[in-house]
Amino acid sequence: MQNRILKRSLLPVAIIGLATVGLLIRYSLVNPVMAHQQETRKVDKWEYCYMSSPFNYTTNKIWKVYVSQGGETQMADSDRTGITALNRLGTEGWELVSASDEVGGPSLPTSTRFVLKRPR
Repeated sequence: MQNRILKRSLLPVAIIGLATVGLLIRYSLVNPVMAHQQETRKVDKWEYCYMSSPFNYTTNKIWKVYVSQGGETQMADSDRTGITALNRLGTEGWELVSASDEVGGPSLPTSTRFVLKRPR
């Protein structure tokens, strides 16, 4: 007798539970959750700049770098590390992309080449 009462009281709860699960599954399949797209700034064109590692220009310990942009190469003031020239280029909108060592010949030292870019 108690089994019958227990079965009758659990039956509506089971039906409601199954219906709820069915609706949740149907809703998630019909309306899948979409990830929010991040806003991105699209830049189609870049310009590039190359900078050499610093070298001692004179016996007065004046440090210079070569900066090449747009087909022109110029010498620019720097310090022994090259940070001064990189910081100046950064204020002009240039962003450092890579730095790589270039091995010189038997009598030439290893130098570093810096590649920078900025939107056109």
